[in-house]
This record gives sequence, structure tokens and C-alpha cells, in this order.
Amino acid sequence: MTPAQVTIAEAAIRVIAQQGFDVVSVRTVAQESGISPGTVQYHYKTRRDLLLAALTRSVERQTERVMAARGENGYRASLARTLRELLPLQGVRREDAAVWVSFGAAASTRDWLASVYWREMQNFHEGVRDVLRRAQEDGRLRDGLTPDTAAPLITALVNGLTLDHLNAPEPVRASTEQALDLGLTLILTD
Repeated sequence: MTPAQVTIAEAAIRVIAQQGFDVVSVRTVAQESGISPGTVQYHYKTRRDLLLAALTRSVERQTERVMAARGENGYRASLARTLRELLPLQGVRREDAAVWVSFGAAASTRDWLASVYWREMQNFHEGVRDVLRRAQEDGRLRDGLTPDTAAPLITALVNGLTLDHLNAPEPVRASTEQALDLGLTLILTD
């Protein structure tokens, strides 16, 4: 993405996070970005293009945060640290979580979006499976689980916590990280 496209995509993310998926238009994104509607439409010809750019940019931001949070302190601790970046805790993490929830809901009724959303979900599963394969080789995956059975459990944990805590009062949101840690102890021994 060019710098202008990034600015526009991030404005679309903010519109989705603050007002909802269905509010995204050239006009609302132009207003949020401070860029003229003509320039927005030059870069993204249709509303669908704007929405897909928002999803792509949100996934890029999440991936950047996850990669920066990686560490070597054991599988469970490392996975917890990286997955926290996907939870709706504050700032851009909350925005990206709202976008993920919005796109997940929208994909259930829009065929053009379902395959894009599923591809991103599969990319997430594959990254988690890689970690779980190494954990299994080191004897850290709980008995009865395989990387293929545990990866969807982790996805369900993160997505469930995101959905449950996205709009929860602050005292409830504060328990999100603890719930993630507890869930991961059911999957990994270390």
C-alpha cells in the first residue's frame, strides 16, 4: 500500500470500529481521513475495495504487533504474549478487534467476503499450528491434543474473548488477559 492508501485504509478501520461496517463509504472515510472524496475514490474505486483495504491493513497491523511481541520464554508464555496483541485491550488493538468482529459477522452473509475472511483465519491457524508443532515435539502440548486439534481451540479462545470483552466495562476487560492465560494452560504445559 502507498502512504495515501494506508491513511485511507486506517481511516476505514476507525469508521468500522467507531460506527460499524455498514457505515463505510467514500464519504465517511474521506471525512475521517481528512482526504478529499475524489482522492479516496481514486485509490479505492468501490466500497468493497475500501472494506477489503481495511481488512488487509488491520491484518497487517495485527501481524506486525504479533511479530514484535514474539519471545523465547516458553511456548505458553510466548503464545500468550503474542495473542494479547489480538485482544481488544485499548487503542489500535481495540480498533483491530472491532474490525475482526465486524468482518466475521459480515462474512456470514456476504459470499464475496467469506473467502477472504476464511483465508485470513487459515493464515492465523497455520501460524498457531507451527508453534504447537514445536511444542508437541518438546512434549509441551497436553495429552490428547494435536497441533491440528489445538489450533482451532486457540482461535476460538481468542475470538471468544474478543467478542465477549470488546464492549465490556473496564473492570471486566481487565480480566481478558487472565482468561487467555488460563485457556492456554489447558492446551500447553509450558
